Amino acid sequence: ICKTCQSAEATFNCVTCAGDHGWCRPCLIRSHQLLPFHRIQLWNNMCFQDITLADQGFIWYLGHGGEPCPSYGALKIHEGQDERVDDIMEMGSLPQDTTPVTIVHSSGVFTHNVSWCHCQGSNAQHLQLLRAWLFPASSTRPRTVFTFEVLDHFLIDALECKTSARSFFEKLTRLTNNTFLDTVPVSEKSIFVVQNSNGICRIIIVNS
Repeated sequence: ICKTCQSAEATFNCVTCAGDHGWCRPCLIRSHQLLPFHRIQLWNNMCFQDITLADQGFIWYLGHGGEPCPSYGALKIHEGQDERVDDIMEMGSLPQDTTPVTIVHSSGVFTHNVSWCHCQGSNAQHLQLLRAWLFPASSTRPRTVFTFEVLDHFLIDALECKTSARSFFEKLTRLTNNTFLDTVPVSEKSIFVVQNSNGICRIIIVNS
């Protein structure tokens, strides 16, 4: 039984959360709205298999504390997170304002559907990402971003262990999928680009 709603069947488990937990799909998404880098598993009646939050309808909403932008129609159509998740899974489609973004984190490489803020006077997409502490690989139509945590880890590895960007990304690749390495998106070329810009970005954020 789901530990949150106490009614639906608990078919999902999180290997990152401490303790023994089980959720139904809507409660899983709701409980991980601010935990996008957790590792999720689904019980398939034989064993737990690895899945992603994005595959289960998770949307990363920017600018409103994990909630949809009130200026966009998604909030008017869907009143609750559980209803949004059910509608997404039934229709097989995401709201029109979502963009698939590859996010490189210290625990691996993730792909999430990002929903942008559309309020009047809202920032450009790359600035919205920076406000969420995600460093975009491009300032125009960003599709790959890096958490500041992974940039800090790369800096320490490079200084103390002389780790190259290629070796560092290969480590992240194995953390993501140690069996099928070629299924992990992003190349080490993006890490080189961010490596050269990270110091400048740090100054901008601290002084802004």
